[in-house]
Amino acid sequence: MNELLFTAAMPFKRKGTDTIKETEFVMALSMDLGWFKPDTARVFINSAIEKGIISREGDMLKAQFGINDVQVPMGFKPDVSRFREKEVFEQIIERIMINTGLEKQKIIAEINKSRNEKGGLFSIEVLGILMAREYGIQVDDLIDKSYRGLLKG
Repeated sequence: MNELLFTAAMPFKRKGTDTIKETEFVMALSMDLGWFKPDTARVFINSAIEKGIISREGDMLKAQFGINDVQVPMGFKPDVSRFREKEVFEQIIERIMINTGLEKQKIIAEINKSRNEKGGLFSIEVLGILMAREYGIQVDDLIDKSYRGLLKG
């Protein structure tokens, strides 16, 4: 919780206010402090909102703590890996595990088997989506993410 609080506190402390535009907050975490990529900063914001550390009103973020009460240690740097959005394939695997009770290794083995049977023509993401669909699991949002990932290259 301290890491989340310290990370959230920095943009507010740098501005000297408990309210800041979301775009400025993202810029502070990514460009000014160099801690996150902008997409990761947005994931961080959502985590901080879920934990009640900050709140969102329109395009503004508000600290739910006294910015002068939080003393960020010198040299503090957050663990970026905690706030990265999971890859689409990981999300597919998770959904299959949750909805079927299958173990991760079994799911991956099935996907690899399917890939071999299809001559390696399809990515593991596509095959994971097909597997999820076979189990009747809703994955439309992940199809969109996967497609956007293809477009980015």
